[in-house]
Amino acid sequence: MGPEPAQSRERHMQSMSFDPAVADIGSQVVNNAFQGLQAGAVAWVSLSSLLPAGAEEVSAWAVTAFTTAATGLLALNQAAQEELRKAGEVFTAIARMYSDADVRAAACLLEAIPRPGQTLARE
Repeated sequence: MGPEPAQSRERHMQSMSFDPAVADIGSQVVNNAFQGLQAGAVAWVSLSSLLPAGAEEVSAWAVTAFTTAATGLLALNQAAQEELRKAGEVFTAIARMYSDADVRAAACLLEAIPRPGQTLARE
């Protein structure tokens, strides 16, 4: 193999900026997850009050089968909504960290700018 192209040997600084919209998206994901959890809670109330259509064994079996299946689906829904909530919180936290770092960096740069009448130290 020949020598590597110059581009592949050079290391370029990657931008550390983060789109502020990510924090908003993270908040929206969290809100949607909470709405999903609330909808699941409402569905659970309806599900737990389900009665057989009649006194025969088939109606009782149908309610039991439906309740069992629905309970499993509601548990899956709850787990999914919890994962969405966690992901939204992570997006928001990461955006906050980047924003905080940007503020600290800007403050450091502003401190380095000489004030009117201030002289720079000479070496």
